[in-house]
Amino acid sequence: MNTIYKTMYHAPAPEGIVNKKAFVIGGGIAGISAAAFLIRDASMPGKNITIFDASSDAGGSMDGTKGVKGYLCRGERELEPRMECLWYLCAKTPSLMNPGRSVLDDIVLFNKDEPQHNEARAFVRQGHRISDMHDPKVTKEDSADMMRLLLTPESELEDITVGEYFKPSYFESNQWLDFHTKLAFKPIHSVMEMRRYLLRFFAIARAEYNEAILHTEYDEYDAIIKPVKVWLEQQGVSFKFRTEVTGIEMDGACNTVRELTTRNSESPERVTVRPEDMVFFTNGSMTQNSAFGDNNTVAPLDRSGKNRGVFDVWQKLADKNPKFGKPAKFLGNIDKMAFVSYFVTITDYPQFIKKIEEMTGSKAGTAGATSIKDSNWEMGFILHHKPFFPDQPDNVDVYWGNGLMPDQVGNYIKKKMFDCTGAEILTEFCYHMGLLDMKDELLKHAYVSVSAMPYITSQFSPRKLADRPRIVPEGCTNLAFIGQYVEVKDDAVFTVETSVRTALEAVYALTKLDKDPLEVVPDQYDLRQWVRRFKEDGKITGDIKESDLPPVNPVELLTFKKKLVKILNNVPAPETLYQGRDKSILLKESVLHPKAPLDTEK
Repeated sequence: MNTIYKTMYHAPAPEGIVNKKAFVIGGGIAGISAAAFLIRDASMPGKNITIFDASSDAGGSMDGTKGVKGYLCRGERELEPRMECLWYLCAKTPSLMNPGRSVLDDIVLFNKDEPQHNEARAFVRQGHRISDMHDPKVTKEDSADMMRLLLTPESELEDITVGEYFKPSYFESNQWLDFHTKLAFKPIHSVMEMRRYLLRFFAIARAEYNEAILHTEYDEYDAIIKPVKVWLEQQGVSFKFRTEVTGIEMDGACNTVRELTTRNSESPERVTVRPEDMVFFTNGSMTQNSAFGDNNTVAPLDRSGKNRGVFDVWQKLADKNPKFGKPAKFLGNIDKMAFVSYFVTITDYPQFIKKIEEMTGSKAGTAGATSIKDSNWEMGFILHHKPFFPDQPDNVDVYWGNGLMPDQVGNYIKKKMFDCTGAEILTEFCYHMGLLDMKDELLKHAYVSVSAMPYITSQFSPRKLADRPRIVPEGCTNLAFIGQYVEVKDDAVFTVETSVRTALEAVYALTKLDKDPLEVVPDQYDLRQWVRRFKEDGKITGDIKESDLPPVNPVELLTFKKKLVKILNNVPAPETLYQGRDKSILLKESVLHPKAPLDTEK
């Protein structure tokens, strides 16, 4: 576990850093984090850093902006206190709202005053709250499967789906309903990734109340992306927007980048990369090839598999060397990996949001994810507080919604969600919430931005450990991979944290910074968390009694011992407190060989 002693340490500037250049491919949260860590931690001058992005602004998938008729925001980001790398970045970024304070200060203070708590986590039968949502309703057999999953090494879970691992009964439980609808997991996704989530956020209690979820005072673009971007610009970082990197040329051994090929509206360009320079490559985007619709227009789902941006660049590298992974494992089965989101801007009709606030018992912005269990599209929604955008007028309300199964026919609108306009999607939502009587008036006051995202859950695809490249692939001298399609031990994809973590570890590795990266918080090895979970699962309110413990069959004792040995051997060694550079000293009985005799010698 990283301590203040290590985290707050300012490492010396790496040798020659002021004469090196960094080229960052992708201006999303991973890319701008890499630039920030290069400056803050590795002492690289900002003018030496160039960020390329095919879009017109930074932020990538963490968008949030105002369009001509209303606001647009494709995603909802669930933040949590254990995202150490993200909060490290925010703690080092000056606030744009409160001079002299940090972005982290803003977020912590806001959540103290506006904590999340949801007692209406899911609805059913046109506006009825599920009363037993806080009972996981997991059978003993499914509970045993869950425990077995937590204790199974990842090497035994490669290419296995959630649906293949669990019995059909598990998918009827409230535990699955909460996990699946909040995190966008489906039975077709990797059970290895599900296990990582369960362990990564092991310390979260009362998950179905959404109490561990943090949110920001404004949308995440304005709250996090924009402050980092403004600070980078002040440091002299060059942003090359509307510029696509189409190729990464390497030496014959695929170890050292020599050149980047870029393309913008003007002309193709070749950028020379010296051996001492560094390239940070965001090799995939969850929102690649997103398409928008509105009240009267369907958002077309791009199933062509063409013009996939950085995915195509990644594929070119993978074709040359297997150490760069297998992008094809994440780019197939678009209809199943995609989902549709929609963002509603409501002007001069506060009655609608107030009605949902009454139904949920939570004021807008404090409930977090709310789901509709019997929706064929598996709809969910989040009411945002006001103002959610800095320029949002007081007569405007906004909320975000999605459908995890858009290839299914709706319950009221007899069409696939993929084929529906924003007005039709909003109508289906009103049906499920029992608010059809408000539908006509709502549509007069609402603008619905719809987004179809073909690759949005592709990072959950069943895979082998080698199918994603390591942050710095074996032998690479000046190339690092960052973002959601990179192999990071113990961390979970589809989180802002993973993007920031890959950036931090990439910077530390390529610059050879004399500083340890922040560790993924190892809550799964904390005995206190296991005791808490045991008591929760057994609904034990006081002390644990002998009768609460499962019986041990003497016949199975030998098998139990074998399982226990495997479990114990998978627990990592605790962090050593030895601070020297040569860790091999810990393996030796003596390195100094003093000549003074021992007191036992005669």
